Amino acid sequence: MKARRAWVLPAAVCYSALAAFTWTFESHAAQGGFREFRKPGQGAPAPKAGGGGGGPRVPFCRVKRVHGGYSLDYGFKHFNGKAEEVTAELDAQSVAEAIAEYGFKESDFRDLDVWYKKAQEDAIAEAEAKYVKGEVKAKSREELEAKLKWINDINKKAQGDLEKTLASLSAEYRRKRMAVYTNAGFRMKDGKTVEADIPGMAKRNWKRVRPVAKAFSELAEEEDFETEDLVGAVVAMTQTSLRYEVPDTKEGSRIIGGAMPPPQTLVLGQGDCDTKTAVISAILLNWPNIKLIGLAIPGHYLMAYQRAPRRGEVFVEHQGEPYVMIESAGPAWLPPGVVGDQTQAYLDSGQDFRIQPISL
Repeated sequence: MKARRAWVLPAAVCYSALAAFTWTFESHAAQGGFREFRKPGQGAPAPKAGGGGGGPRVPFCRVKRVHGGYSLDYGFKHFNGKAEEVTAELDAQSVAEAIAEYGFKESDFRDLDVWYKKAQEDAIAEAEAKYVKGEVKAKSREELEAKLKWINDINKKAQGDLEKTLASLSAEYRRKRMAVYTNAGFRMKDGKTVEADIPGMAKRNWKRVRPVAKAFSELAEEEDFETEDLVGAVVAMTQTSLRYEVPDTKEGSRIIGGAMPPPQTLVLGQGDCDTKTAVISAILLNWPNIKLIGLAIPGHYLMAYQRAPRRGEVFVEHQGEPYVMIESAGPAWLPPGVVGDQTQAYLDSGQDFRIQPISL
């Protein structure tokens, strides 16, 4: 699906390390969801450069290990120019569960390969036991031909049964390999390669990041936010309070493919484009009226949410509705509808995005 502009086109650390984690970084609902916001109003002020008010210098990210979990404190500048702050706590068990369920080990496939090889050998041995072998004796030509036909029928059936068994084992082997990837939080990209399943990651973790969503809900109540103000707050925090850092491909013995689940990203205070998209999505899934999609392009991942675009905003159509694009990665402070250079270059090339719906 090609993206558009409205009207005109203007120019992980392992868990063992997390267990004793105390860190400060400063940088220069569906079921039971929160209240539905009013539809976005028209004529909202455009984001302004510079700080706002006499509060603390933003952006900042302060994470501390507390009894039973992690204390999170994020400061950021909203796209309306005002400095904001949200605080929340994530319990240690939720963070640990999120980390443990994401990623796979090479041993998962070694064990599967051992099973597959043995199953094939057993099937072949069973078929060989059914084969009729040896010298055939008969008193007449007619008797010989009858015996050979009988032997041929038996062996042909045994061979057919073996081929069916091997085909079934092959399908089962592929299914089990795919289940390893799926259970580990990955999805097939093009039939040959796998990638982190960002929509699935958001769906798995929306309840785990609910304390952060609640903090934004309270901020929205205090500031009388509309939906797009709420979305803007979550985006601005994720872009700037969370440092841009590409996760490793491995974490200990686990292969994580350069991505992390949202609770881990929030605790570490860092992530890249797909990881931060998962954070924004997991938080916003706590509001059932906000519709989201992921957008994948070569070497980059971003997202969009459903609302009518304003003049000059970049959007993509999905199932007949416009979705305004969001650059999740940061550290650039880009409001929804404004994209970075890499995305703009891809837009200019006229190529399609891979759209991945994000929902519960």
